[in-house]
Amino acid sequence: MLTRSFPSASTTRLAVASVLLAFTPLAARAQQAGDLTGGRPHTSVPRNAASAPAQARGNADAGLAKLTKQSVDLNRATADEMLDLYGRFIDAVREQRRQWSEQDWTDASATLSRLNARYEEVRTGIDMEDRIRIRSWQGEFRTLQGARRVNQKLDEKGIK
Repeated sequence: MLTRSFPSASTTRLAVASVLLAFTPLAARAQQAGDLTGGRPHTSVPRNAASAPAQARGNADAGLAKLTKQSVDLNRATADEMLDLYGRFIDAVREQRRQWSEQDWTDASATLSRLNARYEEVRTGIDMEDRIRIRSWQGEFRTLQGARRVNQKLDEKGIK
C-alpha cells in the first residue's frame, strides 16, 4: 500500500519563495511598462504630487517618520537625499515587516507612494546608478508585500 506524504511547512514556504523569485522578471517588465516609478509615465495614471495628503505638505511625513524614526519633509527632499530616504525606508520595512498588520502594509505602501511622487519630481538630478538602486528597492517592497499576501492566503487555508 502506498502512503502519501505532504510537504512540511518549511518546504511549502520555500516553494512559495521560489515562485516569487521566478516572477522577478515580471517586475522588470512592469518597470519597463511604467508600472514602477522611474519608468516611462503611464498616460492613464496622472502622477501628481498634489495627491499627497495635506499633512505632508510643508511638514514632516508622518508615515516616513513612523517607519524610520526620523522627521523628513518629503516636499523639500533633494535629489541627493532620495537614495538615503529610500534606503532608510526599505531597511525599516525589512526589519519591521514580520510584525505588521494589513493596515501597517497599507500605511507603508502609501508612504512609498509619497516617496515615489517626490522621486518623480527630482529624478533627473539623480545619477543612473542610484536610480537603478532605488528602482530595485521599489520592486523589493512590492515583492515583500506580495509574499506577505501569499503567506496570509496559505495561513487562511491552513497550509503551514
